[in-house]
Amino acid sequence: MSTMGTSTGMSRSSFRAIAAGLIVVAVACVALTIFWLAAKSSFLASHYGHQPKHALVSGVVALLALVGASILWRRGS
Repeated sequence: MSTMGTSTGMSRSSFRAIAAGLIVVAVACVALTIFWLAAKSSFLASHYGHQPKHALVSGVVALLALVGASILWRRGS
């Protein structure tokens, strides 16, 4: 492993591993977003029905995870 000379001392493969983990989180959040928009359920909610607020939050988390993964992936190259 080669270090990048950053103050954290993290290796390039560490940045790539964290970025890959964030991509997995983003995919899971996108799946939850689609589920909460498409299906009526009470999964992680207080009432039965469509969950647009849950879907919105999950979509935002997915977007932030992808932005973070993009930044870390570039830092690891």
